[in-house]
Amino acid sequence: MVYPVQRSHSYHKRTKKKKRSKLPFIISIIIVIIIATFGFVFFLYNNLMNSKEMTDERVDYVFYMQGLEQIYFLRTDRKEKINYLISIPKISYEPIMAISMDQSNPREISRSVEKLFGAPDSTFYSSVNEKDYQIINSLATSKGPVYSELNINQFVEMIESINLDWYEFLIFNKTKKLISAQNENNYTKNSAYRLIHNISKYANKEVPMTFMTKAPVTIIVTDNQSNQKEYKRLYIDDKSLDTIMEFMKK
Repeated sequence: MVYPVQRSHSYHKRTKKKKRSKLPFIISIIIVIIIATFGFVFFLYNNLMNSKEMTDERVDYVFYMQGLEQIYFLRTDRKEKINYLISIPKISYEPIMAISMDQSNPREISRSVEKLFGAPDSTFYSSVNEKDYQIINSLATSKGPVYSELNINQFVEMIESINLDWYEFLIFNKTKKLISAQNENNYTKNSAYRLIHNISKYANKEVPMTFMTKAPVTIIVTDNQSNQKEYKRLYIDDKSLDTIMEFMKK
């Protein structure tokens, strides 16, 4: 006679055991990813805001406006929260220190500006022509005038009106466009971000520069080979320069 084999009580328990849900594990992974993402975003933002370009007290921006033959000099003072704006004709000349603004490229122009107004913590320079101006103008919400009628206040107000999205520090979209719209520049992404981001947070103070004569003076210089070269110069009034320097020290 064959008797049926009875299965043990433990066997029944094993067969009835349910599979554990994977949902808690998936939720944990999602939480870790979210925390890591926020941590990475915070790291990038903190890295930008603590960069040299953003923390320097005084940063100069020098724009050589081609065609207008003007130098737009912008000094941002982080401590005083003031943007000092000075428009300088390219033919300007300081006779006491023999400093000429009429240089061949923006880098040399910025060096002349530094000699004239003192060295900041950082300097960024570029040249801008009419085509470049149109690109910058397209980024702004407050449109500037036609290039031939532009002045330094309008140029700065135009940059002020460039709205940066909250995620700009991640992809530097408009920041990169502003850099690419300028020629012969030494900009970094952080320096261009500071220009757009901080300029609207500070008060704008245009400081006028005066000259010894109303009209340019023509100078003829003869070199060692008896070749003559003609220069047109506007001689900067030293009292005006002293007033500007005192004003920027306040």
